[in-house]
Amino acid sequence: MVSRAAIVLAAALCGIAAPAAAQGEASDRVTAVLKFVKRGAPGQPVARFDPVSCPACTPVTTPLYNAENARETVIAIAVPRRRSLELRFAGPADAVRRVVLESDDIPFRREHDGIVVQLPPLTRDMETAAEVATHIVESGMVLRFEHADPARRAGAYATGRFPDTERRAANVLEFAQREVIRTLGLGEEAERRDLGRIQVMGFDTNAPHGHVDAPPHIHMHLRWPCNTGTQIGHYYLGTDGLLRYNQVGVKGIPGNGRRFERGETFTTIGPDGRGFYFHRITPEGWLEIGRPQGRSCLIRPAQNGGFDDGAMIRCGSNRPRRLTVQDDVANGVITATTDEIVETFRYDPDTGQLTSPDSPPPMTASNFVPEDVWSATTEELDVMSSNR
Repeated sequence: MVSRAAIVLAAALCGIAAPAAAQGEASDRVTAVLKFVKRGAPGQPVARFDPVSCPACTPVTTPLYNAENARETVIAIAVPRRRSLELRFAGPADAVRRVVLESDDIPFRREHDGIVVQLPPLTRDMETAAEVATHIVESGMVLRFEHADPARRAGAYATGRFPDTERRAANVLEFAQREVIRTLGLGEEAERRDLGRIQVMGFDTNAPHGHVDAPPHIHMHLRWPCNTGTQIGHYYLGTDGLLRYNQVGVKGIPGNGRRFERGETFTTIGPDGRGFYFHRITPEGWLEIGRPQGRSCLIRPAQNGGFDDGAMIRCGSNRPRRLTVQDDVANGVITATTDEIVETFRYDPDTGQLTSPDSPPPMTASNFVPEDVWSATTEELDVMSSNR
C-alpha cells in the first residue's frame, strides 16, 4: 500500500522540514475558535461578535466552525497574527460562564450588554475549542477519548438516531486497545525506536471545526515523527456494537488507501519500512491485534452481543481480562474497570481536559538514582566500585 521508497523519502524530509513558525509566516491572519460556555441553558446564542472592536478581524463562515447548542456558543474569527486583542461580543453578559480557547480558559470581563474577551497573541490557528475529548498520554501512545453528548450533536449526528450503542462500544474498544498496547509493549518500543506515537481514538458526534466523523468508528494508528505520515485505519462499528470493516487512508506520504473486510489483516508500517503491528477484524466482528511475527491479542465482547457491554481481552495463553468502561458526561468521570482494577479519570465536562493527576511527583533528592548508573554495564559498575 505504501512503497518503501516513499517511506524513506518521508523519513528524510523529517530532518529538513522548515520550522513551523517559518512556514506560518505566509499568512498575516490566523483562525481563533472561541467557546462561550453558557450559564444554565439559555435557548439562544450568548455571544455575537462586534466588528467595531476589531476592524481587522473577520468572522469565519466555514461550515461547522461555528456552533450553537444548549451548552455553548462557538464562534470562529480570523484575527491578525501575533497581536494582543480585546474583542467585544454582544449578548446577555450574565449568561456566559467561561470563555475557552483550545482547552483553556482565557480572561474576559462583563459589560452591561455583552463581554470583552482578552485574546492573547496567536502565532497559529487555534481551532479545537469545540472539541470535547480527554487525552490520556502514556509512553509512546495517546488515547483520545471523545465524549458523545446529545446536547452537542452536530454534523452527521445532528438529527435522527443518536449512536449510543456505537459510542459505548468505541469507549470499550479504545481502552481495550490500550491494554493490548501495554501488554505487547508497543508504546515503549515506538518511543525507544523513534517510530512516532500510537494514536488511539474514537469518533466525534459534535463535528468540531468541521470534523464530520461518521459513520461511528475507532482508530489505532501510528503517527510518524515530525508528522511525516501515517496510515489511518478506520474500524467501523455497526448498530449492534460489533466491527464491520476497516477503511485505511494514507496521510502525508504517497500511497493509496484500501478497504479491509472481516478476516483480512492490515499491518501498520513504521517509518523504517517494517511492519510494526497488525489489526484483523474477525469474521464475528471482534478484533485481533498483534505483532507481524509474534504475539497477538484477541478482543471479543464480554457478553453475547456487541462491545457496548464490555470486552474480554486474551493475549496468547494468558488468562482473559474483562474490561468495562463508563463515561459520566454530566460530572466528567470516566471509569475503566479491568478485572478487579478500577481506574478513575476525572475531566472538565466543558472541555474534556483531564483533571486527574497523570504522573507522580518527582522522587526526593536522597532517593534519586541517576539513570546512567542503572544503565551502566557490569564492567562499568565494577570500575565505579573500585574507585570509591
